[in-house]
This record gives sequence, C-alpha cells and structure tokens, in this order.
Amino acid sequence: MSKLNFLCSWLLLLTGCGQATDEMALTPVSGTIEYQGEPIQEGVIRLVPEKGSAAPVRTTQINAGSYQFTDRSAVKPGTYQVEINAYQGQAGLPGDQPAGSSTSRKQYLPEQFNTKSTIEPLTIPPDSDPVQHDFNLK
Repeated sequence: MSKLNFLCSWLLLLTGCGQATDEMALTPVSGTIEYQGEPIQEGVIRLVPEKGSAAPVRTTQINAGSYQFTDRSAVKPGTYQVEINAYQGQAGLPGDQPAGSSTSRKQYLPEQFNTKSTIEPLTIPPDSDPVQHDFNLK
C-alpha cells in the first residue's frame, strides 16, 4: 500500500462515515389554524427563524384549517417567528385577477398575524418527536 493510500484510509477512519445531520434533524410540524373561531380555509403559514439561526424560512399552505411541514419542508430545531396569511375570493394566487376586480383574492387577517406578527414564537427542540401546534387567532 502506498503512503498516499494509507494516509487517505487513515483520514477516512478518523472522520467516520458521516451522517446527513441536516435531514435527520428535521421535525415534522402540523396543526390547525382558526381565526375568530372559524378554520382558515385557504392561506399560508410561514416560520421565520430567529436572527443568527442557520435554519431556512419554512412556508406551507393552509387548507381547510390545517397545515403541515413534512418531509423536505419539515423544520430544523430552533425558535421561529410565525406569520399567517389567509385569503378570500376566487381561487388562484394573489394578483392573478385584474386590479380592482371584485373577484380578486384578498388577504384578510390583521397585520398582527403576518407583517407585524405578535404571535408567540414557535420553538422546536432538538431531537423532537413530531410537533402538533394549533393556532387560535382572535
């Protein structure tokens, strides 16, 4: 065995096989979202990591009052600011309809639930089991 092969083998032994810790550390998060006692039928929930965190922002749809961050959209451990938008009007993405159209989709939640969120931050502990967290917005 050459010195180079021996050195490479030794380095592999020292570093180990490694693990995909990023994927293994993801936690599924799901729950329900209500506004004034009624399930939000269509919307978006966004989890924004606290400053200094390496975790990515996570966004998923709200359908019939439920949301879920699973598989690749699952959440890394950390603390997240929660932003929720809910939409009324014709199906489709906001802005798809002509401006001023009475059938345009509109976001109807007050800014305290989205752009200036005062929702209590969501904390995902390391090595957590799946998290069930419901939001009852008033």
